[in-house]
Amino acid sequence: MTAATPRLAHVTSTDGTKIAVTVTGEGRPLVVSPGALNAAQDWQILADLLAPHFTTYAIDRRGRGASGDHSEHTIQREADDIAAALDLAGPDAILLGHSYGGLVTLVHALHQPPAAFILYEPPIPLGGPVGGDAIAPFEEAVQAGDPEQALTLGLRNFLKFPVEAIEEFRQTPFWAIRASMTPTWAREMRAMDSFGDDLTRFATLNIPTLLVIGELSPRWLTDVSRRLHKALPDARLVEIPGEAHDAFLTAPHALADAITAFAADLPH
Repeated sequence: MTAATPRLAHVTSTDGTKIAVTVTGEGRPLVVSPGALNAAQDWQILADLLAPHFTTYAIDRRGRGASGDHSEHTIQREADDIAAALDLAGPDAILLGHSYGGLVTLVHALHQPPAAFILYEPPIPLGGPVGGDAIAPFEEAVQAGDPEQALTLGLRNFLKFPVEAIEEFRQTPFWAIRASMTPTWAREMRAMDSFGDDLTRFATLNIPTLLVIGELSPRWLTDVSRRLHKALPDARLVEIPGEAHDAFLTAPHALADAITAFAADLPH
């Protein structure tokens, strides 16, 4: 087995839930908390690129992939999952949170700041609820066994994707994978809506932070990161040209370069 060959590890969260972590590479640890419609496998291309210099610990958040789940869901329970993965990775781990996974990492960081932080467009609801009344019809589609309709509704009403972008996405091989992950999206939208819009609570996170945004990402998402850039005491912001919310899939080399450049400036 080479250093780049991924291996599956498991950690146990505070409530007893088993959380799967895919470990790849060698070097400084990088713990990844994926977004709502992603799992560890979606980060494997990036992990392979980073393998010569980083050990990536990509989490299957609870309820997906090889991880277990619990009948009661809270964002704090997911933050406990992050803590367990960080215990596995070690004290100098960089913590990366993408989209909803970024909200989970922010909750964790308020109690136990990581050595360094990378946030890729965390959807803090600065403009009011993101899910709101749109959660009910989304859940109806899930319960009716129509995950593709649920995904269509979520993309349109939660993420504000234009019709053209949804139809373009529908033609990609990622569509069916994302649709299969819709059952846990409603509970995450509720957690997102209750996250709050107070950014001053993060002013105490005096740790090196990289905020990543995509040039083509929805404006409301990039606005959140730009405002976080002002709120966090030690933050820098990087925009990936020509990319949107999933550069780890669509432009992994560009994201790997941004991560590598950020880590190069960190104390060892």
